[in-house]
Amino acid sequence: MRIALVVPPWGPDDIRAKDTRGISGCWPTPGLQYIAAVLRDAGHEILFLEGFFYNNEEMLKKTVDFGAEALGVYVISLLWDKAKPFIEEVKESIPSIFTFIGGHGATAMPEILMESTVALDAIVIGEGEITSAELIDAVESGVDLKEVRGLLIRDEGGLHRTPPREMIDNLDELPFPAVDLCEMERYYPSFEQVSTVPAMQMLASRGCTGSCLYCYKMYGSRIRLRDPVLVVDEIEYYINNYGTREIKFWDEHFTSDHDHVYGICDEILSRGLKIRWWVSCRADSVDRPILMAMKNAGCWCINYGVESGVQKHLDTLMKFETLDQIRSTVQLTHSVGIKTHTTYIFGIPGETFEDGLKTIELAKELGSFTVEFFPITPFPGTPLYKGVLNGLFGTMSEKLADQGMLLDRPCFVPFTMTAEEIMELRRLAYIKYFFRPKFLLYRVMNIMSPFQVRAMWNGAKSLLQMVGEQVSALWEKSLHQ
Repeated sequence: MRIALVVPPWGPDDIRAKDTRGISGCWPTPGLQYIAAVLRDAGHEILFLEGFFYNNEEMLKKTVDFGAEALGVYVISLLWDKAKPFIEEVKESIPSIFTFIGGHGATAMPEILMESTVALDAIVIGEGEITSAELIDAVESGVDLKEVRGLLIRDEGGLHRTPPREMIDNLDELPFPAVDLCEMERYYPSFEQVSTVPAMQMLASRGCTGSCLYCYKMYGSRIRLRDPVLVVDEIEYYINNYGTREIKFWDEHFTSDHDHVYGICDEILSRGLKIRWWVSCRADSVDRPILMAMKNAGCWCINYGVESGVQKHLDTLMKFETLDQIRSTVQLTHSVGIKTHTTYIFGIPGETFEDGLKTIELAKELGSFTVEFFPITPFPGTPLYKGVLNGLFGTMSEKLADQGMLLDRPCFVPFTMTAEEIMELRRLAYIKYFFRPKFLLYRVMNIMSPFQVRAMWNGAKSLLQMVGEQVSALWEKSLHQ
């Protein structure tokens, strides 16, 4: 069967605020790459289209010219307004085509999306590899789709959910992502996310045991690990075939199992691979031995989700970490020679503007190599989203296109703050963090590649834009006083 797998048309304007569009990039979608690999192994012919590179008309023409018999589209809530018209245009051009979607947005609110267009035939709920393969086999052979687990389908004028699909226990059964089907030479990372290029992304595990208020766990609460040998086989494949110099691991909790991490580190060292890598983990899940092993194997940066400088807000978010733990872990990480990337949230339920200023002070105290500051966003399916729907926490935009963390406007505003205050905190955070002579010297003295020179240049332009926005906002405020 000829199957087009598509990321809908999008660009920096759809996901980024004006002041950070200059540092944005585009990574491939790992879930869709895995599905492409599984479907190809099943004997299907695959067209992989990235909407960052094409407009609607170009993608429609490529899909039609390919002779697609099925169309699978990756959907997050933020880009549904882009995906929906594309699906409808493809269906109009090829009435016989079978259309299905999957991804975080599709899994979190399948009925809402299915009811919004008659052009959609099925939604894959949860992990998509096995479900997509069985779905396509059923379509091709004429088997009733009710026999396939993990779907939302149409049935006698209504909607029908088939029994849920179990999580994939053995991730080692999956093939490597089909990166060769993607236009890899056209992708590039956001400037704050890697130290050098070429860079590739990977998953060494799936799942997270955390219970954070704002997080939607597509891969569930149970962490499943890939064999360290296969993880490093994949790294070596990227080095040999794409000249890769750095790996960004997207695992939600990379250091959940220390034996697994030691296995990856030992395998990298035993093969003599020269590769930099970046991971994300909790502040309460590392110690000096594991950090030293990671450093020796090439880990140069760890992302810690700090979120707030006020303990009661960490408790509201159900982080189950303390500020003292965070301070100690960041200091420990720096002491072994690994840099940190820390992230922070404004607009937490119950947070005030003054609390936000304390978060900025904590960020400065921790002194990470890179930082990001976000307005909190109630993504569909999260406890935060469900609470807001029940009248708790604050107010939220009903537009799916507003559900982004990097936009010019906050999607959610707590009862204790205004939207203007949230955006002012974000601007102040970047300005106060980066416009420090000691920090600027630190960044200049730690440039690791020409890529980081460009990163600093683009970051400087974004900062100057933020300064202009802050001056303008203060001027407007003074006029209204």
